[in-house]
Amino acid sequence: MTLPTPPTPPLTVLCVDDDPDLLAVLTRVLRRDGYDIVAVGTPHEALAVLASRPVAVMVSDYEMPEMDGVELSVRARALSPETTRVMVTGRRTVDTALAGINIGEVFRFLHKPFEPDVLRQEVAAAVAHHLETAEVVAQRSTALRRQRMLEALEADHPGI
Repeated sequence: MTLPTPPTPPLTVLCVDDDPDLLAVLTRVLRRDGYDIVAVGTPHEALAVLASRPVAVMVSDYEMPEMDGVELSVRARALSPETTRVMVTGRRTVDTALAGINIGEVFRFLHKPFEPDVLRQEVAAAVAHHLETAEVVAQRSTALRRQRMLEALEADHPGI
């Protein structure tokens, strides 16, 4: 008899934007794909969420009053390095993209206005990236535990 696999909880996508209308659009579009959506209006709220729970993907605006999206991405990476970051911006400058990629290590950029299907595709790609990264981290952790166990056995029983 095979037991059914328990359902996995939906992955969390954190949406950050100071524009309530855009935040509502992000939430409505992404919720259709079964994600657990957490929507916040400030970078500081986003950082509090990242500090309190696992987040697969953070979708944030670039221009916000408290701090820009690059600074938020840097702080988010420090709190939750496994969270994949996507940035939404109305700025179509090379400097914005370079800062996001090089400093904030942003996975993808979306330019406003964006099509809902493009948002869904990019977030799905970010989720896939998150899952791949988590698998690599888990494999490294397992290998490290095995290595430590072998070292401990060798220390207790030389030549084993």
